[in-house]
Amino acid sequence: MLRNFTIWSASEPKSWLFKAMQSNRFVLTVGSIALLLIAVGISIYLGFLNNQGSLGSNASAAMPAAFDLTGGRLVIDLTDADGSAFGITAKFESDDDSNDATLIQPNVSMTMIGHNMGRTLVPMLRRSDGTWTGSGSFPMSGRWRFQIVFDGEVVQLDHSAP
Repeated sequence: MLRNFTIWSASEPKSWLFKAMQSNRFVLTVGSIALLLIAVGISIYLGFLNNQGSLGSNASAAMPAAFDLTGGRLVIDLTDADGSAFGITAKFESDDDSNDATLIQPNVSMTMIGHNMGRTLVPMLRRSDGTWTGSGSFPMSGRWRFQIVFDGEVVQLDHSAP
């Protein structure tokens, strides 16, 4: 009964099953490494794309900057103050000259272009003339991107800090 049973030894040629498993292991290893490299490449590309250049910017650095929104336009004025300080003013000019939209508070945040420093919120306060003003300071000089969300619409403005 045990005559037909063969025990494999290192000196004998390997079975077809062993060779197939070795081939599959090679394919799985190469495939895993390729997928890992693709995932890393995509992550790097999207990371740089997310926070570089002025791809999403709707206005130039000229101040004040105007953005066309539904029902009117949003005018943003960004000024440098002493040292690293800045001031920002936002006013919505409606097409029908109503002041209803002045009650909508803009959400303003800033981030440094090319760095993953996160977003810093800029507190905005309403003035009696319907404008919203905020102030802050740049932690370091360089290119900064301001994101203004007004009534669900998003605009971006790039600025170089001294």
